Amino acid sequence: MLARENQMNWSKALYPILFLVAYVFTASAGDKKLDFSIENCPCDRSCFTDEVRNLNCSGEAAEFDANGLPDASHPIMVGIERTNQQFPIAQTYVRGIYLHPHKLAEPTETEAGPIGVAINGVPLFDPSTQGPRNAFTGKRPHTLDEGELDECGGHAGRGDDYHYHIAPKCLIEQMGADHIEVKKRPIGYAHDGFPILALGWFDDANNIESALDPCRGVTDANGQYFYNVKTTSKWDLVNCLTGESQNFDRHKPVDRRDRYGQRVDGMPIKFAISTYEKIDTDRGACHFLEGVLKNEQLLSTNGSVRRIFNKQGVIFHCSQQCYGQFFEAEKKPQFRGRVAYYDLITEGCSETLNFAKYNLFEGYEGPRQRLKRRGPPKNKKKNKKKKRKKKKHRKPPRK
Repeated sequence: MLARENQMNWSKALYPILFLVAYVFTASAGDKKLDFSIENCPCDRSCFTDEVRNLNCSGEAAEFDANGLPDASHPIMVGIERTNQQFPIAQTYVRGIYLHPHKLAEPTETEAGPIGVAINGVPLFDPSTQGPRNAFTGKRPHTLDEGELDECGGHAGRGDDYHYHIAPKCLIEQMGADHIEVKKRPIGYAHDGFPILALGWFDDANNIESALDPCRGVTDANGQYFYNVKTTSKWDLVNCLTGESQNFDRHKPVDRRDRYGQRVDGMPIKFAISTYEKIDTDRGACHFLEGVLKNEQLLSTNGSVRRIFNKQGVIFHCSQQCYGQFFEAEKKPQFRGRVAYYDLITEGCSETLNFAKYNLFEGYEGPRQRLKRRGPPKNKKKNKKKKRKKKKHRKPPRK
């Protein structure tokens, strides 16, 4: 165990060094200058979709309001294989684009979390999950490899905030070849203020992959630096930030709770989502995700446990008194591995909802289960050290 921890610490220390070495050796590819110019337009309303509101350019940033959701025609959440049972709920964002970007001497490695914003107001994230780093590469798992992304390249995060982890495929298709290839306008902006384009998505003649630097950036004929997404799998956004990150975003996250008032963290499950539906009722918005539960042990009301394989069903959330969602059951000596239960609450649901058309899972109606909280791990190492010290100071037994 100690050897593994040392290995992890070694990889964490070495990875930034390897990152910079790789950048130095490959940066010459990004020294190329293109023979055409792009249109950088952070203050032009026509460069954004209708989801962006109140665009205002003053001082150091172009600011606008957005709810963080794309066009209603986009098949968001569809195609996800693994989910934390989060829903794409409208947020309250004030987004900002830095208007005076400049390149730094060395790039900044992106971390799991936001790295920019798309032109529809949806956040852009690093491709990594929040999972543990690989002991050898120092990298976290890729969201695409983990089956966490929908057909558009995004998903709903821990705060029920929808965001993209790779190139926003549905947004690019919506904007079309005229915006992307002809006018050469951005599909988003990184936190350092440099625009992100998708040249070559529709027209291979605009493919500039060989000219990009390790961060996926290049300079146009007018000296404008920009990033360009990868047009093939894994559809990378940016690999690192060339400029100084300036995050002007302001966000009030949604706080979703269960019937007991406890915050819903979202238990990860293998649930292949086929349909997402939002229904507005007299008691607020309801979010339904239909799919197939792949492999899970479920707790029944009578206390028995049965394993479910490939069962069709629905998880949903309307309010604190109207939802159907899986939670992790309390651990019992007789349980082997993780056991979940389906908490089905309908007493606070709107009468306009027709649950007969939904294939709900069997609700658990047994004794209350205490929800598992995902807090920081306890430092067991310190406790072990204390115990060892006590052993050292023990007096030898009398003969």
